[in-house]
Amino acid sequence: MMKYSSRFWLYAPTLAFLAIAAAVMLHWWTAAGAFEKKLAALKGHEAVPGITLDWSSATVGGFPFRIDADFTNFSVRGAGAHGPFAWSSEKFALHALTYGRAKDVFEAAGQQRVRWTDASGGAHAAAFLPASFHASAVTDKRGLSRVDIDILDAGGKDFTAARLQLHMRRDPDGNDLDLMLRADTFKSGKVDQKLVQVYATLTRSDAFAALLRGDATWPQASGKWRAAGGAAKLSQITAPGLSADALLSPFY
Repeated sequence: MMKYSSRFWLYAPTLAFLAIAAAVMLHWWTAAGAFEKKLAALKGHEAVPGITLDWSSATVGGFPFRIDADFTNFSVRGAGAHGPFAWSSEKFALHALTYGRAKDVFEAAGQQRVRWTDASGGAHAAAFLPASFHASAVTDKRGLSRVDIDILDAGGKDFTAARLQLHMRRDPDGNDLDLMLRADTFKSGKVDQKLVQVYATLTRSDAFAALLRGDATWPQASGKWRAAGGAAKLSQITAPGLSADALLSPFY
């Protein structure tokens, strides 16, 4: 006859696995339910001060370890540093783990449309179709700490580019923000450049702290930054025939 201790070690791994699986499933359903409620509250409303999200339809999945949300006709609009901005995508997806590091991964596909306002108040618009469009955002207890956008083979009547990149990082000491913009094989109007690349460090980035936490509007943060004596230190500039400062100034 098998002893009790022998039966325990025979069945314990299976029971432990079933318990873990049940906990994972419960956690996912709880997280997915909370996420769906949050989406319902956000649709057509401000996600953070001055920024409104909207979409035609959304489906949630990713069981059991991720939260995946697939949107159609997704749009973001609001007040930028110097005036209105808007971005829309025919298809948009969000991916986030239900545990571990607070990092969200984004994908966009189909026609992309963007409108923005430059530092002089001039309005601009562009439409393009990317081969791939990936982005990610990392957050911590102080809010947004890093954003990375990478677009391959973007093309439209306004411009073409083999690759477009935008990166933002909050320095660990919290005193500066690092920005990087890069375009490979970029053509627009009379501009035809193999490489356009600009690095900038924004000093006195504490003025942007409330914006990165989602507690202030973009114009408020930009105005506070300038009033505090914030400056953009440009470095590693490769922008023949273009104004390096103007390329990044819509952000600050």
